[in-house]
Amino acid sequence: MRKPYVAVVLIIVLMTVLLSGFGNAANNQIDIEKTKAEIAELEKTIKALEESSKQRAHRIAELDKEFLETDKKLQNALMQLSLTEERLEEKNTIFASRVRSVYMKGGFSYLEVLLAADNLGDLIVRLGYLMRILGRDSQLVSTIRQEQAELRGLTASVEEYRNSLLDIRYQNEAEQRNLDNLRREKEALLKGAQERLYGELARATPQAERKPVYGISIDNASPARPQHGLSEATVVYEYEVEGRITRYLALFSTFPTKVGPIRSARTHNIILAMENDVHFLYSSAGWDVLAKIKEWETRGTDVLYSKSPSFFRDKSRKAPHNLYVNLSTLNFEPMSQELVVRPAFLGRKGTSTNTISLSYSKNYKVSYKYASNEDAYRRYINDKIHKDANGKVIMARNVIIQYVPHGIDFQLRPTPDLIGEGAIDFYSQGEYFRGKWKKDSIKSPTRYYYQDGQEIERIHGQTWIQIVRDK
Repeated sequence: MRKPYVAVVLIIVLMTVLLSGFGNAANNQIDIEKTKAEIAELEKTIKALEESSKQRAHRIAELDKEFLETDKKLQNALMQLSLTEERLEEKNTIFASRVRSVYMKGGFSYLEVLLAADNLGDLIVRLGYLMRILGRDSQLVSTIRQEQAELRGLTASVEEYRNSLLDIRYQNEAEQRNLDNLRREKEALLKGAQERLYGELARATPQAERKPVYGISIDNASPARPQHGLSEATVVYEYEVEGRITRYLALFSTFPTKVGPIRSARTHNIILAMENDVHFLYSSAGWDVLAKIKEWETRGTDVLYSKSPSFFRDKSRKAPHNLYVNLSTLNFEPMSQELVVRPAFLGRKGTSTNTISLSYSKNYKVSYKYASNEDAYRRYINDKIHKDANGKVIMARNVIIQYVPHGIDFQLRPTPDLIGEGAIDFYSQGEYFRGKWKKDSIKSPTRYYYQDGQEIERIHGQTWIQIVRDK
């Protein structure tokens, strides 16, 4: 059922279209259908925004509750700490008094007490007294040690609770900022829908990202640069191939007219394509890799043997660095109807870091520099700004460096082991976080976590994932 405000917009728009010209019924009908489609799209986006807003409001309520519980634990820990300090001070005073009175007065010793016994009976009595004194002293020392250990534990707990409160407060503030931003986006969409009556088309918020439907293996050898389409990808993976050069797997939710050059498949880019549930486009592969594509029932197309006119060679470049695809005419996959609303702000506070640098070989270095005015990282290859073939600078909103163990297959090709878990470095909005990745199976998604186990929520915009050899 449509929301009331969308239904009202639909009725007004339809009436406007009908009243604008009775003379051309066919054109009116086309306008009506077009308007219906636009409003259906608007409904979908607003629904996604509303759902994300509900989730964030729920998260804020959970954080409020967690804050109160943690603050209560902190107050209890502070009270216990105070009591423990008082008990320890009291026992230290008693123990110090015992040491002064028993051990430090005139060289007095337990041996002297025993030697001063008049007879065997007196010796037994004195020995009994001494044993009781020694037992009480031992118990006192043991109690002091226990109190000291408890004091250290309570001190650590207090510090932990204080840090937790700071972290929860920051998360809460970030979630509130994201919630406020979502509400502003929704209001802007509704305003845009009203302005549609005066000829302006309401556009979907950039935070509502469509799910990618194509994954393309893209060349990164020197003759392949600059590539087409990289700046328009939703997610780009970079990984090592033979010769210590790299290639990309670029995921697309939009359909650029020229993407490539397209290169061959590898077991790791097949796995990455499958976990993202995209149609994999590749330019053939070794027989062993082709066997994996068949064994794993990978959804994709070997473009080298496809008869679709959407695949073409650019004669201005030399093969094999000149094979491209026009996604706007390919028609293998429809644009996804699934929207993912991503936050505008990070939910955590990390370490302020403006530069990122990594090397795949002595001749190939990748770096990023944070541009605060664009809230994104400008990408560099060998210290030169990375641009696509249209001259657009590659800007990443999120950068993940994923450390993965690498082996080699029987054809001596580097092969990262993407199943398992390992460390990551995560960068976004000028903040750095150490974390971990985990992937359970070939088709399951790779998940990324902060060090405390909370899953990372990427902000909206392009993400680059650099798969490198583990340290």
